[in-house]
Amino acid sequence: MNKPFWTARALCLLALGFAAGVARPAHADVVATEAWSRATTPGATTAVGYMVLTNPGGEERKLLKIVSPVCDMVTLHRSSVDSQGVSHMWPVGSLKIDAGATVRFEPNGLHVMFTGIKAPFQVGTRVPLVMRFEGDDQDITVQLEVRPLVPGANDMHAHNMQ
Repeated sequence: MNKPFWTARALCLLALGFAAGVARPAHADVVATEAWSRATTPGATTAVGYMVLTNPGGEERKLLKIVSPVCDMVTLHRSSVDSQGVSHMWPVGSLKIDAGATVRFEPNGLHVMFTGIKAPFQVGTRVPLVMRFEGDDQDITVQLEVRPLVPGANDMHAHNMQ
């Protein structure tokens, strides 16, 4: 029996087995698109944000952190309007995005709540939002475009000026 051959073969198998045991499955970063917020009125202390989050990877992703330098606290909420037209809102404890899934943050649904905003959100500016998902080594920073409080308000103003 050729001892060097078997020793080299055993070392290769051991190295391959070790590499397979310590390798983490690759995952893709969560992708944020269509990020926007509404302008706020002077003196407002809260604001809202919307976006679309997509998990292109093969593993479920859990949101661990969501913060912004423009406010004291960022939380997730869900709202809905009942059959009598009464709006209800409640906090969402956590967010998990299934593999290959998309989660929409939208009016009368899931949304980001900015509490203790430090200055009004003004049309045309951007609001930074920082998120970290389980398994990520880096934060994801999203810039939310601030749109008019009332959709189409800027268009109406421009039309009236002609």
